[in-house]
Amino acid sequence: MTLSTPKGLEPGLSTSPESSVASKSLASLVSLIIVNYNGGEATSRCLDLLLTGPDRPGQVIVVDNGSSDESRIYLENIQEAGLRRGLRVVWSEQNTGYAGGVNLGASFANRPYLAIMNMDVEVEPDWLLPAVAFLEATPQAGAVSPLILLSDGQRINAEGQDVHVTGLGFNRHLYYPFGHASPAPVPVSGIHGAAFIVRRSLFEEVGGMDAGAFLYHEDVNISWLLQLMGYDLYCVPGSRVRHHYDLSMHPAKLMLLERNRLTMLLSYCSLPFLLALAVPLACTEAMMWGYCLLQGWTFLKAKGSSYRQIVGRWSQIIARRSLARKVRTRSDWQMLGRLRWFYALDQFTKLARERGARRRSWDLPPREPVQG
Repeated sequence: MTLSTPKGLEPGLSTSPESSVASKSLASLVSLIIVNYNGGEATSRCLDLLLTGPDRPGQVIVVDNGSSDESRIYLENIQEAGLRRGLRVVWSEQNTGYAGGVNLGASFANRPYLAIMNMDVEVEPDWLLPAVAFLEATPQAGAVSPLILLSDGQRINAEGQDVHVTGLGFNRHLYYPFGHASPAPVPVSGIHGAAFIVRRSLFEEVGGMDAGAFLYHEDVNISWLLQLMGYDLYCVPGSRVRHHYDLSMHPAKLMLLERNRLTMLLSYCSLPFLLALAVPLACTEAMMWGYCLLQGWTFLKAKGSSYRQIVGRWSQIIARRSLARKVRTRSDWQMLGRLRWFYALDQFTKLARERGARRRSWDLPPREPVQG
């Protein structure tokens, strides 16, 4: 299949005056981190494309988070050869969560930029250079997301995120046609966790991703924190990857998302700010409880559990509040203009209609391979 590429989105097209960053210089600029947990064939597809493509970072770090499936065997098999090709496999004997895995991988990184990617992402040729060139040319940009397409290459998974004032994170332009994407870098209120590039100095300044979250919402959390620090976030559509993704929800995921969302708000927001947002916060809570009521008892229990778990996390909240005070250059009130006030009702509606068993995104049937 040949993509119908909108003007301005040709692969590898430069997006800034500093686009003279040579492809060969990526080896000295970027460390890429992938966390694998029982990724199966998705992990091997991701690495095969990444390591054989023309836009390859000089340092690739794969963290295995205590896997027990065939992906661990695959990583064991490539480890010896991988070390000679700039690839390092880091083994964690237990699953420390996505944020914990990323932080472990970052401890081995030694380049100015960290590219962080899900194991079910497939890169397109020349995917990295436009994003790095933009960061090199835009000191105020703390992190960027590539344009993340669905596996069919024709629809958008995320053109960054829309982060709501109540801490919800929505896939920006989810399921929109590929041609809807902006031809130029666009400011966004959140980077997307499936794939993003962040300045390593900033990542280290905030202590990495919030490992206490374990799983889900880490991208919204670090997006909020980077903006509190005074930095801007962008999506760079000239940089493109594909993601095996379908919007879905299950009780454990909902509990973690809601627990981590509310923990983040308590960690980074002042009491006057939260009181000023009482109405939108109440609306969000009502919508979430209404969704859980539609989905049944297991979802209602999951939502209730999210509250109970926060009670035991006060020491973590206090530590994160201290971090936010230390790095903050923007007030809560200045953040309001950077966040979104609308809900992505189409995404709520899709989730409300979902019935039956939920699967991991990387368990979906194989998609059409990336075209050069």
